[in-house]
Amino acid sequence: ASNGVDTQRFRPAANREKIRQQIGVAGRPCVLFVGRLIPRKGLGFLVEAAKQIVKDFHDAVFLIVGDGPMRSQLTAYLREINLLGNFRFLGDVKEQQLPALYNCADVFVLPSIQEGLGIVLLEAQATAIPVIAFDVGGVAEAISAGETGLLLKPNSRRLADAILKLLSDARLRAKMGTRGRKFVSEHFSWRSCAEKMLQIYREALAFDADGFR
Repeated sequence: ASNGVDTQRFRPAANREKIRQQIGVAGRPCVLFVGRLIPRKGLGFLVEAAKQIVKDFHDAVFLIVGDGPMRSQLTAYLREINLLGNFRFLGDVKEQQLPALYNCADVFVLPSIQEGLGIVLLEAQATAIPVIAFDVGGVAEAISAGETGLLLKPNSRRLADAILKLLSDARLRAKMGTRGRKFVSEHFSWRSCAEKMLQIYREALAFDADGFR
């Protein structure tokens, strides 16, 4: 049984446009990352992909939520390649601010090269945001590939293509977003995870009762 997501907290907001205005990304294609700024999170792949993306979407904004030792290195490199204006580093944010930030995004990206289940993928999908991630660790369990998001081999060119595909197609984003919310509600909501745990306990008790100790 996996960690669940509070699907009441993480949900599509009716005032999404207002939130986007408040964060300062209104009218701009928005790509979101949430996580620690450490090497295994693969942010180098996202920066390389961004070089391609801004050719088609010059006003695209990459919201980076979280902090870590790579922050200064990333900002220095982005300044050097003239892309710092397309990135916004928000640092660590309060837990209660996260639902609003997910609601700002058109696409959620987790380019980790090592990952467990990736709870942030579930939070994004619960908010009806399509997700893109590399097929590593337990990530494949957290996405219905091709239905709620895109699962890729670790590669910045593939990542750029996947982000461009979703940014260019509002209908596909909406379709994947709707499926993503349904997927998380059915498999990863607190309720469904509690039911899975109960089932495991029931089976364990039945096993015990049959005298197979």
